[in-house]
Amino acid sequence: MEKKLKNKCIIASILIVIGVICIYLSLNIVGLSELQSNFINGFGTGLTVVSIVVLVKFIMALSNPEKLKKVGIEFTDERLKQIRIKSMAIAFRISLILEAFFSILLVIFDYKLGMYLGLLITYQIIVFAVANIVISKKI
Repeated sequence: MEKKLKNKCIIASILIVIGVICIYLSLNIVGLSELQSNFINGFGTGLTVVSIVVLVKFIMALSNPEKLKKVGIEFTDERLKQIRIKSMAIAFRISLILEAFFSILLVIFDYKLGMYLGLLITYQIIVFAVANIVISKKI
């Protein structure tokens, strides 16, 4: 369990670096519109803050055996795993429906942008289908 948490700490640290790079780029790239700069800055800030919170949680768990046990249960409890899987499935379906709706609206107003969103939806469905096949063969 400690090795998994250490790996997750490394991933969180990498995400913090990526977030800080996004913030730096949003402030220093010349030629970005205000909307683009604000989007990159917000993305970087959100990524950095969430990653710091996760990193602190995992570091505290690594330093305290009682918290390590609690986090271990959080990762291995079958009920919690099923809840996460069902939540992700619902979120995926809702996202696809919303993306399809907005893709249709965007085709009316901006043909290219609507087509790009439609391609993104197609890509997500293909990835889902491939993952479904791979996972069903493993089980």
